[in-house]
Amino acid sequence: MRQYLDVKERYADALIFFRLGDFYEMFFEDAVVGARALDLTLTTRDKGKDDAVPMCGVPHHASRGYIARLTELGHKVVVVEQVEDPRLAKGLVKREVARIVTPGVVLDDDVLEPKRPRYVACVVTAKDACGLAYLDASTGELAATELPAGALADELARVAPRELLATAKELAGPLAPVRARVRGVAWTTYAALAPRASGLGQRSNEDGHAASGVATALAVDGALTGIAGSEAAPALAKRAAEVVVAYARATQPAGTLPIAALRVYAADDAVVLDEAAIANLELVETLIGKRKVGSLLDVIDATVTAPGGRLLRRWLTFPLRDVPQIRRRQDVVAWLVERPALADRIRRELGEIADLERLAGKATLGIATPRDLGRLRNALARLPELVGLVRSGADKLQPVPELLDGDRGLGACTRPELATLAARLARALADEPPAMLKDGAVIRTGYDATVDDCRRLADGGKDEILGIEEREQKGSGIANLKVRYNRVFGYYIEITKTHLAKVPAHYVRKQTIATGERYVTPELAELERKVLAAEDTLGAREAELFRAEVAAVAVVAASVSAAGAALAVLDACGSLADVAARRGYTRPLVDDGFALAITDGRHPVVESILPPGTFVPNDCRLDPDAEQVVLVTGPNMAGKSTYMRAVAQIALLAQIGSFVPAASATIGVCDRVFTRVGAADDLSRGDSTFMVEMRETASILAKATRRSLVVLDEVGRGTSTFDGVAIAWAVAEHIHDAIGARTLFATHYHELVALADSRPRVRNVHVAVREDDRKKEIVFLRRVVPGGASRSYGIDVARLAGLPKQVIARARGILGVLESGGSAAPRVDTRPPDDSRQLSLLAPVASPLATKLASIDVDNTTPLEALRLLAELKSLA
Repeated sequence: MRQYLDVKERYADALIFFRLGDFYEMFFEDAVVGARALDLTLTTRDKGKDDAVPMCGVPHHASRGYIARLTELGHKVVVVEQVEDPRLAKGLVKREVARIVTPGVVLDDDVLEPKRPRYVACVVTAKDACGLAYLDASTGELAATELPAGALADELARVAPRELLATAKELAGPLAPVRARVRGVAWTTYAALAPRASGLGQRSNEDGHAASGVATALAVDGALTGIAGSEAAPALAKRAAEVVVAYARATQPAGTLPIAALRVYAADDAVVLDEAAIANLELVETLIGKRKVGSLLDVIDATVTAPGGRLLRRWLTFPLRDVPQIRRRQDVVAWLVERPALADRIRRELGEIADLERLAGKATLGIATPRDLGRLRNALARLPELVGLVRSGADKLQPVPELLDGDRGLGACTRPELATLAARLARALADEPPAMLKDGAVIRTGYDATVDDCRRLADGGKDEILGIEEREQKGSGIANLKVRYNRVFGYYIEITKTHLAKVPAHYVRKQTIATGERYVTPELAELERKVLAAEDTLGAREAELFRAEVAAVAVVAASVSAAGAALAVLDACGSLADVAARRGYTRPLVDDGFALAITDGRHPVVESILPPGTFVPNDCRLDPDAEQVVLVTGPNMAGKSTYMRAVAQIALLAQIGSFVPAASATIGVCDRVFTRVGAADDLSRGDSTFMVEMRETASILAKATRRSLVVLDEVGRGTSTFDGVAIAWAVAEHIHDAIGARTLFATHYHELVALADSRPRVRNVHVAVREDDRKKEIVFLRRVVPGGASRSYGIDVARLAGLPKQVIARARGILGVLESGGSAAPRVDTRPPDDSRQLSLLAPVASPLATKLASIDVDNTTPLEALRLLAELKSLA
């Protein structure tokens, strides 16, 4: 308990998994929390006493799953292991912190998603700016940026870290609004993994940022020593990177993080996507259910390697703005599309190559298993053939694309140190290395003499046993004498009852059995001692040799990781090429202009769900100089949202270097893509549906530029009709007059169609509908045509949704009154109920016939006038 309490004092905010034999135990408050979170039985130590200590535990062999559940719930887990053999320990078994698992620092393959990075991030604030750094400890990917404080929440939305570090003061102050917006993140402080006893005061560093003194215990200062690229980082970005690296290092007391370089970037180097755009366009997950299936990433992700999948995900959330870089990616995609047979062979070969980035990281951290090294050996052995396969597709007219060539491309796969490592691992490792080192049979026979000798003895000394058996049979004259082994008695000689008289005098009886006797000899005892010693020696020697192989991998881990990164580019481009070929995508022209022109564009996700050839394509043209704002009207369910989202998704696909679902497309580079789509409240933030809508619209109006693409769907619908029309009209005017952004604006307010008469760069389009008068039904044609719509057909959609017939009929009646200018104000009927009549929701409407009758002065009407009035009344009737 002293050992346990010592660890708990040092890691006060973590749950301690304390190894006791075959279990990890939790005590005191940790046990209460752990039992509740993991649904474990809570018991006590020293049962029956008033000061009994609560405790619970999990089997050590099943600990991975329990730890994963705790980290998903936002807990940190400190794993304390026995670091000496209990059989050899004098007194208490020595225990030490082996590793710390946090929501953002997870290295277990069973928990990590292969195609998704797992980031721990840090934010450092100073006045109106902040530094953001994020790290994937499994691969060593480290990136940092400095950005305005107001842009932090949106950047976190696309980075999507699982854990975020900041000081307690920042969390309670400038980061409080961000904390309320960003979901799915475990927020923690610098001090989380530092001993309580360290300095708890505040200090200021050279950039003016107040940092907790506890951070000193994490060796924050100097954490980036030796990491390339850190010198060029802005002060706040560098500080954030130092903290996140120091924090991650503190989780691995016995390992080294696989960080080779710091990638410093500016948020606007890529297309800026805010939280609403990522969600509404369903780039990486669906709005409903938060699943990958049904997202744009799901459609374009045909990658066959984990690094390729992670890279493609990053491309989609960080689309390019640099036209030459976009075209270099397009060149690779086009090169593969034009060589379908070669592309298929490349993808098959890539599919056999393991995750080099994470394997290199595990070796550097010292947690690689024999099976990991076996997979690495096999992968490295395939690299020369894969590189040769790619180069075989080159010719004088079309060489290997620039992005794949050179030291940063597939040249990274041909570095001599990789070939040397592959040969070394091939010599040292068995053909099928086990999952765990303790399982044995790791080192190849013939590689090490000590291993071979020990393995021969540890296998039971078969040759020695046969030799002893033959000699004893001849010496004793007992032909059926057998040398056997069991775990209870070890090695023994078994002699049946019929031959007991022939037993030599030097045999020592060990056991009597029903069929005879069992004996032992000095020679057998010596053999048993050698075999047992050989097992221990073999395990120790294989462990020693395996650690040497892991260390050899760690030395060249940067090269291994670089090769993995090069293959990821090939795989991501190969995925885009495969999708383009299968779905009939075309290469768009991406330039620095402002025009966006799409011919026969299709929504990539909706098209993938529908039967082939059934999606109705549409054109779109947006140009700040001519057709800047396109007002889209038409019925509910006709496809306005699908049309607009398709345009936005096509633009983003083009800017990641992908082909697009269209007959042709010209995309003037977008700096930002904004969306205001759908209606949803956010009660946890205190926002109504209309407030969410207005917040998103306000953000767009504040940040959009002439080069932005804006998608607005039903602005103003969360309030009264007149308020909504006024807001929508004013927003459209402001975008046209003050911002100049390329905009798709869908609305049911048909009054906005008149904007085209007063604003030169507003164009009306609508989604066509065919009315079937005979069946009293409408048919959605899904075709976008010029001009504005005059009806929304909401009642028809309500009928399709299943509203009762009487409700639909009543709605049509009310609509008719409203469209004729009548009042729809409800009235109170105080008369007794009468089942023979139906109470009206509408106030009485004056009949023209009744009005005319009321105006006739019968007493002063001549017969001739009466005849004329009668004819007029008949006409009115």
